[in-house]
Amino acid sequence: MSGSDDKHPPEAADFDLVVAAQKGDNSAYDCLVRRYQRQVYRWAFHVVRTHDLADEVTQDVFVRTYEALARIDPNRPFGAWLCRTTVNIALNLLRKNQFRAQQILLNRPDPSDYEREAAQPEASFRRRRLLARLEAEIDRLPEVYRTIILLRLRDALTYEEIREALGVSMGTVMSRLARARRKLREALGDFLEDLRE
Repeated sequence: MSGSDDKHPPEAADFDLVVAAQKGDNSAYDCLVRRYQRQVYRWAFHVVRTHDLADEVTQDVFVRTYEALARIDPNRPFGAWLCRTTVNIALNLLRKNQFRAQQILLNRPDPSDYEREAAQPEASFRRRRLLARLEAEIDRLPEVYRTIILLRLRDALTYEEIREALGVSMGTVMSRLARARRKLREALGDFLEDLRE
């Protein structure tokens, strides 16, 4: 039997892979897993904020996706379905464990960063400070706002893709993004003024 790489080239469309997987082709499902594994982990991490929980969510997502293959509509964007599933599983895990998103991940300095910062020009140092502060403020957002702002800013999803991924109306997407941005502007206001001198 030919290997999965021969059977399903890297450029194979999600539609073709989903249909093949639904017909029992495990190599097609393996291709989908390889294609989306890192992205699913990132979506999960946006919500749960720790490696262990994001890894747990990622594994759970692909197990549940395999079990739900027959119910997946191949004519709808598979990535958006996977994103919605990932976010829902991650949020459910947080609620079940009564886990509060950690705010220390990007605030914990790497010792080697000190040496690099010492050698950086002032402009680069200021940009690094702003990004670190931005990450910290994003971590402080409520889950519903943090998830949507990260899908937009980090993953560069369109409003329509976010709507599809989260299973909410376009109006909800727009209002949540607006509130998230307003909260960030309010939190970063003084800091941004300081950077402008």
